[in-house]
Amino acid sequence: MKFSRAQLSWILYDMANAAFALIVRTVFAPMFYKNYAAVGMEPATATSSWGLVSSAAGIVAGILAPWLGAVADANGGRKRCLGGFMAAGILAVIGLCFAGTGDATLVLTLYFVSLVSYMGSNSFYDSLLVDVAPRGSLHRLSTVAYAWGYIGGLVPFFLCLGIMFLAGSDSMGGMKASFLIAAAWWCFLAVPLFRNVRERRSGETISPLDGFRRLAATAREIGRYRNVVLFLIAYFLYIDGVGTIFMMATPLSVDIGISSTWLLCTILALQFLAFPFTMLYGRLSRVVPARTLVYWAIGVYVLVSLLCGVIPSLTSPTHKLWVFLAVAFLIGTSQGGIQSLSRSLFSRLIPRERASEFFGFYNIFGKFTTVLGPVLIALAAGVTGRSEYGITLLAIPFIAGGILLGRVKIPGSGKEEA
Repeated sequence: MKFSRAQLSWILYDMANAAFALIVRTVFAPMFYKNYAAVGMEPATATSSWGLVSSAAGIVAGILAPWLGAVADANGGRKRCLGGFMAAGILAVIGLCFAGTGDATLVLTLYFVSLVSYMGSNSFYDSLLVDVAPRGSLHRLSTVAYAWGYIGGLVPFFLCLGIMFLAGSDSMGGMKASFLIAAAWWCFLAVPLFRNVRERRSGETISPLDGFRRLAATAREIGRYRNVVLFLIAYFLYIDGVGTIFMMATPLSVDIGISSTWLLCTILALQFLAFPFTMLYGRLSRVVPARTLVYWAIGVYVLVSLLCGVIPSLTSPTHKLWVFLAVAFLIGTSQGGIQSLSRSLFSRLIPRERASEFFGFYNIFGKFTTVLGPVLIALAAGVTGRSEYGITLLAIPFIAGGILLGRVKIPGSGKEEA
């Protein structure tokens, strides 16, 4: 499949924000928080606080995105909203460089702002999929973007690893340099999207107050879109677990005693693994219904949840490490596929002229909007003192999400969902 300039520019943004997803959210912000900012806090308390802040960020992003989406759809401002969120996120990431030992509140606040901005920008980025891809190539373009996003995150990550190698694996200065690298990468690779992607305009102009009215009207009438509602609930149940596992991987690894070196090497290997498997999901979507592929991925994550529950019962550090590596391998095989195919499936269910508004609701229910999972982890940590058991509890919403997904009627599913 040959991509147009607009499509390539859209793909590049997935590579751009991958720097934040990998360097800041997954690796160095949690490490910085656990090793420096949260010094003196109980490990389980620090982990649960990180999770609760992540949940709060998801809720705020989920509230802002539909309202701004309603305004942006009418005024042709999706790229402007994307740019505003992106700028706020980049500034918050740079702000992390001014935090130090014991600055837990400052780090949590800046991380909250950056995460809200990241998820908000992603909502508008996702909505542009319907502008750059014809209906028949939605699954293909979505999976390719996710796959190259993994590779795009690796380039700055390698640079960060080099700095950490020279400065020391737990160096505060090295972590702060990594924040700057992530911010610069996010900004630089986003430029082509703003230059080359053209969004459809409705020809009307509405005020922010009108945006609230339109959002309220959509909320009232969304019940008419039965398949959209069912999909969103199903998506929330299973993708919240995906986001939780991804977002909490670093603090959980610290809790179970995985060294920083093993963690960084595992995340690096996972990025390499995720690229071919995400591309494989895209190719399989030509011959296997996309919903079936999502079922496969959900099954993998149920297994991941159960394996995490085994870790606290292991006494040998070596055995814990091997289970940790097995979990990482399984995540690498399915993380990109479940996200990319869910995004393209949703784009088939919604009216294209209201893509931002509907993708705003999509952002409430998912797109790494982790709400339920971190609460389960905090609950498990409070009751048992072991945050790993919260991951095991995620098997329940994973299964429930898969059951609800089966009730969604997808256009063309009688023959093919591609």
